[in-house]
Amino acid sequence: MKDKLHIVIDARLYGPKHTGIGRYTKNLLIAISNLKNFSHFNFTIIIYPELLQDVRRDLGDKFNIVTTDIRHYTLAEQFKLPALVKSLNPDLVHFTNSYKPFLYLGKSIVTIHDLIRHFSKGADTTTKQPLLYWPKYLGYLAITHYTIRTCHLIVPSNYWRNYIIHKFNIEPTLITTTHEAIDPNFLASDNIILKPKNYVIYTGNLYPHKNIDVILKALKLLPDIKLKIISARSVFTKRIEILIQKYHIQTQVETLGYVKDKDFQKIYRQALCLIHPAFIEGFSLTGLEAMALNCPVISSNTSCLPEIYHDSVLYFDPNNESELARQVVQLTTHPDLRLNLINKGQKLITQYSWSKTATETFKVYEQCLK
Repeated sequence: MKDKLHIVIDARLYGPKHTGIGRYTKNLLIAISNLKNFSHFNFTIIIYPELLQDVRRDLGDKFNIVTTDIRHYTLAEQFKLPALVKSLNPDLVHFTNSYKPFLYLGKSIVTIHDLIRHFSKGADTTTKQPLLYWPKYLGYLAITHYTIRTCHLIVPSNYWRNYIIHKFNIEPTLITTTHEAIDPNFLASDNIILKPKNYVIYTGNLYPHKNIDVILKALKLLPDIKLKIISARSVFTKRIEILIQKYHIQTQVETLGYVKDKDFQKIYRQALCLIHPAFIEGFSLTGLEAMALNCPVISSNTSCLPEIYHDSVLYFDPNNESELARQVVQLTTHPDLRLNLINKGQKLITQYSWSKTATETFKVYEQCLK
């Protein structure tokens, strides 16, 4: 008989290389390992072999570690991962990504970061050929429906909790909101507020639902403002480059590609603001990270963003470039407004912490193991 109940966490998408899901997984595990009741359970995490050094550095020997080459979003994940997990004899499994293999039938929790693909779909949203895209998309829908109906869910915002409850007729007690928090790497080393330069920032990927088009259109109305784009190159980069030429704003736009965390601070702290124009988001740490670096935020007023940002940002209709341009002008002409937003942002980020996220997640573990 086991002395402690065994919790297995699928952490294959660990660390910033795996973008938002990776940051979530990393910071959640660090925070869980620091909880006073962490030792009440036996924890095992599943990771890729190439992550072992980073995981050991961050987590030490607090977790049992199992490595695997079973990659996410593959058929092997569907057929081989369940066997691996079952061999670990868990009492509970936490899949930190939205995909739970069909063949795993044990007790489980899944973090669904968003269901954006329910809204943003079609040939313009993918890098794959249509003949490959649509079968894979239908597979995604099937897995999503299966996941939602077979385990306890964790979501990062009440926007998605309410959507799932009403869309799938889910019992509210089976879905828990755990707000996320900024990565400690984004905390400024000091609280000095720098005089802004004449540029705004966009950070994130360039998928259509991210709606960078509205910023490009707004730049036509803001000839004295420049835009710095922080985004790893992708097939969507070419589309944006074409739009930049179409709008004749080449001299106003600088693409920085991927920027390491340590280089973010100077870029953010000297910016007039960060613009977050997305049509839909899951939680969106982007704005909170900017606030942590004394960079005010202008955000679209859709999906979960008002829930997360409250009154600490300037909002605009994501379909209205003129409204966005007016908000940028406000910041350039009203320094007190910019300072007020910075102060509000500093207060807001204290409302979110990975310790809170871990505590709430741990409660879900305990609830599911009763």
